Parts: sequence; C-alpha cells; structure tokens
Amino acid sequence: MWTAQFGAYTFFELFYVFVMYSFFGWALESVFVSATTKEWVNRGFINGPFCPIYGAGALLLTILLSPLQEHILLLFFGGCVIATLVEYVVAVILEKLFHASWWDYSNKKWNIKGRVCLLRSVQWGALTVVVIRWIHPFVERWIDRIPQMFGEIAGTVLMLYLIADAGITVQQILHLNEKLTRLAEVREEIRTKLESTKLYAARQDLAERLEKLPAAEWLREWKACMEENYADMEQMRLEEQLRAEYIRNEIREKLEYKIRAAEQANRGQRRLIRAFPKMRSLHFDAELQELRMQLEERRKKRKHSKGEKKEQ
Repeated sequence: MWTAQFGAYTFFELFYVFVMYSFFGWALESVFVSATTKEWVNRGFINGPFCPIYGAGALLLTILLSPLQEHILLLFFGGCVIATLVEYVVAVILEKLFHASWWDYSNKKWNIKGRVCLLRSVQWGALTVVVIRWIHPFVERWIDRIPQMFGEIAGTVLMLYLIADAGITVQQILHLNEKLTRLAEVREEIRTKLESTKLYAARQDLAERLEKLPAAEWLREWKACMEENYADMEQMRLEEQLRAEYIRNEIREKLEYKIRAAEQANRGQRRLIRAFPKMRSLHFDAELQELRMQLEERRKKRKHSKGEKKEQ
C-alpha cells in the first residue's frame, strides 16, 4: 500500500504531504482565530491538531502544480482555481451531510452563496505561490528523511487516529443536530402555550363586536350580555387561572430543559461551536445561535469565577 505509485509520488509521500499540510493549516487557522479573539481556539473540523481541508487542497496543489514551480503567474491562478473549488465542494458536502454552513462569506464582495469569495481566492493563490516555491521543497526533503519502516508504522497509527477522530466528530455533530431539533420543538411548544394563555378570549371577542355599536346601544347590549353571561364568565375566569398555572409550569420545565441543553453540551460540541463562530444551521439556526450565546455566557462566568479565586 505505502509503495503504490500515483504519478510521480508514492502513497507514502502523498499521505505525509496530507498530514503535514493538515497540521500546518490547523496551526495557521488556530493562531489567526486565537489572535483575533485573544483566547486560544482549537480551529479545526476534527478534534486533533489537523485541518483535513488544507491537507486535501495541498495534495491537489502538489500533484497538479509542482511542475509549474518556476511560473509564478500560473501557480497563482492555478492555486486560486483549485483551492476555491476544494473550498466550495467541501462546503457543499458539509452542508448536505450536517445541514449546517461552517463558514460564511456572504458579507464579502463577489461571493458565491457565501461558500467562497474573490478575496479568499486571491489569498489562496498567493498562499499557493509561497507553499509551492518555498515551503514544499522543505516538506519534500523532510519526508525523504523519514525511515520507510518507521514511517509506515507511524503512518498506520496516524491513519487510524484520523479515522477515529473523524468518526467521533461526526457523531458529536449528529448529536448536536438532534439537540437543535429538540430545542426547536421546545421553542414551538412554548410559543403554542403562550398563545393559548389569552385569557377572556370570549370577552375580547364580545368587546370587539360591541365597539361597532352606538354608545347607548353599546351600554344596553353590554349590560344584557353581562347579566346573561356573568356566571359563565366567572367560571371561565377560574378555569383560565388553573390552566394558566398549568401552562406556566410547563413553560418553566421547557425553559429549564433549554438551560440543561447548554450545560450538557459535551466538550467536542462546545469546541466546534467556538471554532466556527460563523457556523449556521440550515434548519435550526435560531436554536444554534441561542445555544452559542448560552455557552458563551457560561464560559464568561467560569472565567470570572476563576479570576475571583486567583484574587483571593
């Protein structure tokens, strides 16, 4: 397997190209986002220190553009096209699989459905020139120095780890989607309950009907209706009070569930939500953003309490 040839490269070489650039991409993204937020953020789709999208992009760039190392313009435009295609395809796949948009360029000029944009394509092109001309020769020399036996053993371990990490991440995302679905159901249940607590609905309808009558006739009609329906309306008032108390308890339980949903978000789900601040759910975005805010509030409270303990 490791010695299988793919063009000018063996599977051994391509695998380590993928691993190294996945790590470089993770480091670049994590440092940039952490510097922006002034807090450490593990920026990556999977939990480990790898960004597979960078590794996949680097594989294509290496195979297709390495022969053009001396042609800067071809490298630049080739990098723009290839990296943009990779980013777009990966965005579509993630949306289809997990019903979520993981990054969003909608606020950038010349974007396509928020998945890619001209500015980022230009950045990919410039990065391609830097990588192919100056970084990749170093990477190739480093890979050539890896002992074949050690590299195959380490590569097998790394491959199994990446597969396991990806599997765990997918499971966490599916559980997060289930949680968002349940939160959406709870939101709808609360809305329905709130709408059902319109007390004295019959009396309101009556008032609307009487408002259309002249003043004198209005008073006569009102008096007659009140005398006729007083007992029924008193009974309705008592029934509404009991129903309102029951509904209030139900709403309190559902709100408590929403709080518990944030508290029970596992570490992987919290990391993903923080790592992709522009992630949007295609079906339950209101619930996702609410969960994000709750997690952020909890994180700030923990940070504040730790600060107070240090001062003491």
